[in-house]
Amino acid sequence: MLSKPVRLDGGPAAWDAWRPEEIAGLLAGTRARWCVVGGWALDLFRGRQTREHEDLEIATPLWDFDLLRERLSGYEFFVAGREGFWPVDGAGPAYFEYQQTFVRDPSTGRWRADVMRTPDDGVHWICALDRSIRLPYDEAVARTPDGIPYLRPELVLLFKGLQTRPKDQVDFEATAPLLSEAARRWLRAALADASGEEHPWITLLG
Repeated sequence: MLSKPVRLDGGPAAWDAWRPEEIAGLLAGTRARWCVVGGWALDLFRGRQTREHEDLEIATPLWDFDLLRERLSGYEFFVAGREGFWPVDGAGPAYFEYQQTFVRDPSTGRWRADVMRTPDDGVHWICALDRSIRLPYDEAVARTPDGIPYLRPELVLLFKGLQTRPKDQVDFEATAPLLSEAARRWLRAALADASGEEHPWITLLG
Protein backbone atom coordinates (compact mmCIF):
# COMPACT_ATOMS: atom_id res chain seq x y z
CA MET A 1 0.00 0.00 0.00
CA LEU A 2 1.51 3.31 -1.10
CA SER A 3 1.50 6.33 1.20
CA LYS A 4 -0.72 9.25 0.24
CA PRO A 5 0.77 11.34 -2.61
CA VAL A 6 0.98 15.12 -2.78
CA ARG A 7 -1.12 16.92 -5.41
CA LEU A 8 1.21 18.85 -7.70
CA ASP A 9 1.02 19.90 -11.35
CA GLY A 10 3.36 17.76 -13.46
CA GLY A 11 2.28 19.14 -16.83
CA PRO A 12 4.32 21.19 -19.32
CA ALA A 13 3.28 24.52 -17.79
CA ALA A 14 4.87 23.52 -14.47
CA TRP A 15 8.32 23.02 -16.05
CA ASP A 16 11.33 25.29 -16.36
CA ALA A 17 13.77 22.56 -17.33
CA TRP A 18 17.50 22.90 -17.23
CA ARG A 19 19.41 22.39 -20.45
CA PRO A 20 22.01 19.59 -20.58
CA GLU A 21 24.92 21.99 -20.21
CA GLU A 22 23.30 23.52 -17.12
CA ILE A 23 22.83 20.20 -15.32
CA ALA A 24 26.37 19.21 -16.32
CA GLY A 25 27.68 22.35 -14.64
CA LEU A 26 25.68 21.70 -11.48
CA LEU A 27 26.91 18.09 -11.28
CA ALA A 28 30.53 18.76 -12.24
CA GLY A 29 32.87 16.81 -9.98
CA THR A 30 30.22 14.62 -8.36
CA ARG A 31 31.08 10.95 -7.84
CA ALA A 32 27.58 9.96 -8.96
CA ARG A 33 27.36 8.27 -12.33
CA TRP A 34 24.73 10.01 -14.44
CA CYS A 35 23.83 10.68 -18.06
CA VAL A 36 21.26 12.53 -20.12
CA VAL A 37 18.56 10.24 -21.51
CA GLY A 38 15.40 10.65 -23.61
CA GLY A 39 15.05 13.10 -26.47
CA TRP A 40 17.84 15.37 -25.27
CA ALA A 41 20.28 12.42 -25.41
CA LEU A 42 19.47 11.95 -29.09
CA ASP A 43 20.09 15.66 -29.75
CA LEU A 44 23.43 15.46 -27.95
CA PHE A 45 24.32 12.51 -30.19
CA ARG A 46 23.31 14.49 -33.29
CA GLY A 47 25.24 17.53 -32.10
CA ARG A 48 22.35 20.00 -32.24
CA GLN A 49 18.89 20.59 -30.86
CA THR A 50 16.31 19.34 -33.34
CA ARG A 51 13.04 19.89 -31.46
CA GLU A 52 11.59 21.47 -28.35
CA HIS A 53 12.01 19.56 -25.10
CA GLU A 54 9.50 20.27 -22.34
CA ASP A 55 11.64 18.51 -19.74
CA LEU A 56 15.15 17.20 -19.12
CA GLU A 57 15.58 13.53 -18.26
CA ILE A 58 18.74 12.18 -16.72
CA ALA A 59 19.48 8.74 -15.29
CA THR A 60 21.62 7.67 -12.36
CA PRO A 61 22.14 4.16 -10.97
CA LEU A 62 19.96 3.57 -7.94
CA TRP A 63 22.88 3.40 -5.52
CA ASP A 64 24.32 6.71 -6.78
CA PHE A 65 21.09 8.64 -6.35
CA ASP A 66 21.94 9.95 -2.88
CA LEU A 67 25.25 11.35 -4.19
CA LEU A 68 23.42 13.20 -6.94
CA ARG A 69 20.78 14.44 -4.55
CA GLU A 70 23.49 15.69 -2.17
CA ARG A 71 24.99 17.78 -4.98
CA LEU A 72 21.55 19.28 -5.69
CA SER A 73 20.71 19.76 -2.03
CA GLY A 74 19.14 23.17 -2.65
CA TYR A 75 16.31 21.56 -4.60
CA GLU A 76 13.33 19.39 -3.66
CA PHE A 77 12.96 15.81 -4.89
CA PHE A 78 9.63 14.07 -5.47
CA VAL A 79 8.96 10.51 -6.58
CA ALA A 80 6.58 10.73 -9.54
CA GLY A 81 3.92 8.06 -10.06
CA ARG A 82 0.46 7.49 -11.52
CA GLU A 83 -1.24 8.68 -8.34
CA GLY A 84 0.78 11.87 -7.92
CA PHE A 85 4.01 12.88 -6.17
CA TRP A 86 5.70 11.83 -2.93
CA PRO A 87 8.54 13.75 -1.22
CA VAL A 88 11.50 11.38 -1.48
CA ASP A 89 12.06 11.23 2.28
CA GLY A 90 8.46 10.16 2.89
CA ALA A 91 7.80 8.13 -0.23
CA GLY A 92 7.86 4.72 1.45
CA PRO A 93 7.13 1.88 -0.99
CA ALA A 94 6.54 4.39 -3.81
CA TYR A 95 10.30 4.98 -3.91
CA PHE A 96 10.77 1.45 -5.27
CA GLU A 97 7.46 1.26 -7.13
CA TYR A 98 8.41 4.18 -9.41
CA GLN A 99 11.82 5.17 -10.76
CA GLN A 100 11.08 8.75 -11.82
CA THR A 101 12.13 11.53 -9.44
CA PHE A 102 11.24 15.13 -10.30
CA VAL A 103 13.55 17.92 -9.13
CA ARG A 104 11.77 21.13 -8.10
CA ASP A 105 13.12 24.60 -7.45
CA PRO A 106 11.57 25.61 -4.10
CA SER A 107 11.84 29.31 -4.95
CA THR A 108 9.63 29.03 -8.04
CA GLY A 109 7.78 25.73 -7.67
CA ARG A 110 8.91 24.77 -11.17
CA TRP A 111 10.30 21.37 -12.14
CA ARG A 112 13.91 21.46 -13.38
CA ALA A 113 14.74 17.81 -14.21
CA ASP A 114 13.39 14.26 -14.15
CA VAL A 115 15.91 11.89 -12.56
CA MET A 116 15.50 8.20 -13.39
CA ARG A 117 16.78 5.88 -10.65
CA THR A 118 17.92 2.91 -12.71
CA PRO A 119 18.73 -0.71 -11.79
CA ASP A 120 22.35 -1.19 -10.82
CA ASP A 121 24.76 -4.04 -10.17
CA GLY A 122 27.80 -1.76 -9.91
CA VAL A 123 29.16 -2.69 -13.33
CA HIS A 124 26.43 -2.71 -15.98
CA TRP A 125 23.84 -0.43 -17.46
CA ILE A 126 20.62 -2.41 -17.02
CA CYS A 127 17.46 -1.76 -19.04
CA ALA A 128 14.68 -0.94 -16.58
CA LEU A 129 12.02 -2.32 -18.95
CA ASP A 130 13.81 -5.64 -19.48
CA ARG A 131 16.56 -6.39 -16.97
CA SER A 132 17.99 -9.18 -19.10
CA ILE A 133 19.28 -6.46 -21.46
CA ARG A 134 22.50 -4.96 -20.14
CA LEU A 135 25.85 -3.53 -21.20
CA PRO A 136 29.01 -2.53 -19.34
CA TYR A 137 28.27 0.96 -18.05
CA ASP A 138 31.19 2.56 -19.90
CA GLU A 139 29.88 1.13 -23.19
CA ALA A 140 26.37 2.40 -22.57
CA VAL A 141 27.32 6.04 -22.02
CA ALA A 142 28.96 8.41 -24.53
CA ARG A 143 30.11 12.01 -24.10
CA THR A 144 29.81 15.17 -26.14
CA PRO A 145 32.97 17.09 -27.07
CA ASP A 146 32.19 19.27 -24.03
CA GLY A 147 32.08 16.20 -21.79
CA ILE A 148 28.31 15.92 -21.20
CA PRO A 149 27.45 12.24 -20.63
CA TYR A 150 24.48 10.81 -22.54
CA LEU A 151 22.97 7.39 -23.06
CA ARG A 152 23.94 5.97 -26.44
CA PRO A 153 21.25 6.50 -29.08
CA GLU A 154 20.48 2.84 -29.71
CA LEU A 155 19.73 2.43 -25.99
CA VAL A 156 17.51 5.51 -25.96
CA LEU A 157 15.66 4.22 -29.02
CA LEU A 158 15.08 0.88 -27.31
CA PHE A 159 13.06 2.65 -24.60
CA LYS A 160 11.27 4.75 -27.18
CA GLY A 161 10.51 1.69 -29.30
CA LEU A 162 8.80 0.01 -26.37
CA GLN A 163 6.49 3.03 -25.95
CA THR A 164 6.22 4.46 -29.48
CA ARG A 165 4.46 7.73 -28.78
CA PRO A 166 4.28 10.13 -31.75
CA LYS A 167 7.43 11.96 -30.65
CA ASP A 168 9.23 8.62 -30.26
CA GLN A 169 8.47 7.75 -33.88
CA VAL A 170 9.79 11.16 -34.96
CA ASP A 171 12.97 10.63 -32.92
CA PHE A 172 13.47 7.18 -34.43
CA GLU A 173 13.09 8.43 -38.01
CA ALA A 174 15.54 11.27 -37.39
CA THR A 175 18.15 9.18 -35.58
CA ALA A 176 18.13 5.67 -37.10
CA PRO A 177 19.90 6.71 -40.34
CA LEU A 178 22.80 8.07 -38.25
CA LEU A 179 23.42 4.86 -36.30
CA SER A 180 26.45 2.70 -37.00
CA GLU A 181 25.80 -0.79 -38.35
CA ALA A 182 26.82 -2.24 -34.99
CA ALA A 183 24.30 0.01 -33.20
CA ARG A 184 21.57 -0.96 -35.67
CA ARG A 185 22.27 -4.67 -35.13
CA TRP A 186 22.15 -4.21 -31.35
CA LEU A 187 18.85 -2.31 -31.52
CA ARG A 188 17.26 -4.88 -33.84
CA ALA A 189 18.18 -7.70 -31.47
CA ALA A 190 17.14 -5.81 -28.34
CA LEU A 191 13.75 -4.83 -29.79
CA ALA A 192 13.11 -8.45 -30.81
CA ASP A 193 14.03 -9.70 -27.34
CA ALA A 194 12.15 -7.05 -25.39
CA SER A 195 8.97 -6.73 -27.47
CA GLY A 196 8.31 -10.45 -27.73
CA GLU A 197 6.87 -9.92 -31.21
CA GLU A 198 7.76 -8.44 -34.58
CA HIS A 199 8.41 -4.77 -33.92
CA PRO A 200 7.81 -2.42 -36.90
CA TRP A 201 11.19 -0.74 -36.39
CA ILE A 202 13.09 -4.00 -36.91
CA THR A 203 12.38 -4.05 -40.65
CA LEU A 204 13.15 -0.34 -40.97
CA LEU A 205 16.56 -0.89 -39.36
CA GLY A 206 17.52 -3.13 -42.30
